[in-house]
Amino acid sequence: KAFDTHIHADHITGLGKLREITGCITILGEHADTHRVSQRVQDGDTITIDQISFEVLYTPGHTDCSYSLYCDGMLFTGDTLLIRGNGRTDFQNGDPKSLYQSITRLLEFPNETTIYPGHDYKGENQSTVGREKNENPRFAGKTEAEFVKIMENLNLPNPKMMDIAVPANRAFGEDALDNIPKELNLDFDQAKEKLETAIFIDLREPSEIEKTGSIPKAKNIKYQEFKSQLEEKNSELNKYLQAEKEIVFYCAFGERSGLALMQVYPEYSKNVFHLLNGINGWAENKGPLEQ
Repeated sequence: KAFDTHIHADHITGLGKLREITGCITILGEHADTHRVSQRVQDGDTITIDQISFEVLYTPGHTDCSYSLYCDGMLFTGDTLLIRGNGRTDFQNGDPKSLYQSITRLLEFPNETTIYPGHDYKGENQSTVGREKNENPRFAGKTEAEFVKIMENLNLPNPKMMDIAVPANRAFGEDALDNIPKELNLDFDQAKEKLETAIFIDLREPSEIEKTGSIPKAKNIKYQEFKSQLEEKNSELNKYLQAEKEIVFYCAFGERSGLALMQVYPEYSKNVFHLLNGINGWAENKGPLEQ
């Protein structure tokens, strides 16, 4: 799994490349203005990888889609809270009042909590809650009004790559799925026609399915297990692939299902499809769902 804390304005994200190389699940917060992402999370969610869990914290202010993560005494703060600084608030719906509240929330963690920001310009890579609480010149001893005044008078130039990076990061890695033959991409109406005859395979995690429900009678094979099941002759996935029935893969937004489809193409190209826009598009079109 690869998580971006927000849509960046000063560089192009590596999520698309990481997905291309490793087949990882890409993750952004639910407020991110992008249609190309495997999974979206919201405040209070948990991102789990094996036995490691990250608590998702919505920390807007630098941008309206900024998130942080907490794991076992460590805060990953993106551009919300930097070392002796913080993210700017003058583009992408940034807001200094929201940022003040977000930083306040982060500094409520124990003083010994380690802070890992998204980047630093002076060669440091970590700090602590206690140190930032006492030494951060933007925040320490400042009221909300004083903080807002500081942020509103920075008069910084826009990032040099902003006009390139923001659009690119909203559509990261889009080319990676453009090789899927058009006839294998199903829109809502095409998928609904196959509801009674095809096997629908939900590639999301159980926690995602609990939130939204699933397409009736769909089978659940997590995308993380897809490759290993494909390599195992007697796996549940291979039983479906060899059943001579049409199969429709789907996920949250169509990314994981597209990647899964490319793993079985062209061997099973006559009977395998994927649902464009995933369960999100299905729900928007009021397709049937079951809990």
